[in-house]
Amino acid sequence: MAQYDFLIHCFVAGILASLACGLGALPLLFPQFDVQRHMGLGYGLAGGLMFSASVYNLLLPGLTLDEHVPGLRQVVLVLFGLLVGASFLSGMDRFLTRDRLENSLLGRLGNRRELLIFLAMSFHSIPEGVAVGVGYASAQYLPAAEGLGDYIALAIGIHNIPEGLAVAIPLRAGGASIFKCFVAAFLTSLPQPIAAVPAALLVWLFEPLMIPLLGVAAGAMIFLVVRELIPDALETRSPTQTAWAFIAGFSFMILIQAAL
Repeated sequence: MAQYDFLIHCFVAGILASLACGLGALPLLFPQFDVQRHMGLGYGLAGGLMFSASVYNLLLPGLTLDEHVPGLRQVVLVLFGLLVGASFLSGMDRFLTRDRLENSLLGRLGNRRELLIFLAMSFHSIPEGVAVGVGYASAQYLPAAEGLGDYIALAIGIHNIPEGLAVAIPLRAGGASIFKCFVAAFLTSLPQPIAAVPAALLVWLFEPLMIPLLGVAAGAMIFLVVRELIPDALETRSPTQTAWAFIAGFSFMILIQAAL
């Protein structure tokens, strides 16, 4: 059993990273952070956070992840994943009609926008969980990789905080409670520990899937930003104000990446 202790560490690290995502909702407790009063700016800020995460945490790593895979093949795999992720969220957008939401259990989980946000961010968490699992498994076989899993989990946990904020802002703007925002942010990151354990056990299977998975997650998030958040922001704010809010969110996420 001792040889599989790393799986326990792997799962716990994934859970802690998920909790960090939930912490992203806590800034909304401060009265100065009144998202409902500045709803349009909140959507723009969340859009910038998500788009930045898509570029710097998903697309760029996908294009440079495996030095053994030819550059053109990596590009094709990432773009294929991007199209799959965007197509899936587009399909869900068409599926989640008012009638279906009112006449099914889905309606209890939230409105159409909240469900799309949940799906997009959950997709985003899967390759991160795979990365944690692969990191812990690598440390078992490569002495040079000792501590790699801990480092990956810590890095993901830190940047999960602003991503949790990106999930919470649109929900809060729609009238959700702080507790619901926390739970939703936590749940969108729950695929991390769930994906981490099988990835650690089956590195040979999951590692090649990382590149298209990163593309899928990026496609879903970018589609969400362009289809939902930016149009919603423009309903109550001018294009200039929306653009500045978007840039503020984008820049904040870049600073987090630089700090890591």
